[in-house]
Amino acid sequence: MKPVEQGKGDVYLYRNKSDVARAQPFYTSVDGHAGPALMNGTYVVLHLEPGKHDITVSPGPWGFNRGRTIQVRVGERSYYQFDFTPDPEDKLHFEQTALHHRPAEIGQADVAALPGVAQRLNDPRSSFRRSTYAPLNDAMSLPAVGEKGRAGYETWLKQRLPRAFVISSNGGWISTWGQNVTDIPGISDPATRAMQRCAKWRNVVCQMYAVNTSIVWNPLPDKLMAAERKRRQSSQKNDDMNAEKDAAPADQEESRVQSTTETVRLPSIEPIIIE
Repeated sequence: MKPVEQGKGDVYLYRNKSDVARAQPFYTSVDGHAGPALMNGTYVVLHLEPGKHDITVSPGPWGFNRGRTIQVRVGERSYYQFDFTPDPEDKLHFEQTALHHRPAEIGQADVAALPGVAQRLNDPRSSFRRSTYAPLNDAMSLPAVGEKGRAGYETWLKQRLPRAFVISSNGGWISTWGQNVTDIPGISDPATRAMQRCAKWRNVVCQMYAVNTSIVWNPLPDKLMAAERKRRQSSQKNDDMNAEKDAAPADQEESRVQSTTETVRLPSIEPIIIE
């Protein structure tokens, strides 16, 4: 391991190798900002200033985001493992997800067996399967969101391609479009940007609703939502739960950040729609 950077502390996030979702990058965020993608059987190192930080790992539409508020100390290393358990009856979704703190001796041994990854220059094209959930222009069919979300979706329908619209399991939504937004460094793909932004919200599932001119939404299994409600009820007294962080997320339309970004010159990585 490299020496800890002077004046900072190192935080290791890792996931063990698994045949489940092996091609799916998990998203990370630190204090609400996009972090590096956590690939199958890898770890990432966050070099953070001393003090409290909010970290979150999101497995995307397969399970719930999990986050923690951590204390970073100068010169120290800390280890956090993202655990995910597939539903025995539904291999497409995770029955449980958790972000566990690991003692130094365990975390160091786990990390030693995994390759590290760095922030990628850009993400590969995402693939989505077209669904028959609703017509593209039918804003009233959006699940979970309210009137503001439907209005945001209608605005999104007028934006240029490529574009993406993501909703979370408790009604938050994110709309992205174009490839000239670099507030998340190196990520020009709007679908990836939307999922990465959703990764900062705790205890929600982030799902793509529409990409370009196609609806790709598939409803979450009732069993997954019921298991999460039960988990939250049993965890109400757990100090690791933070009511403020678990509150309903703020909606985000990308025009709020586009004025502060620069044009990125990259070949098209428009998401692929699979028939």
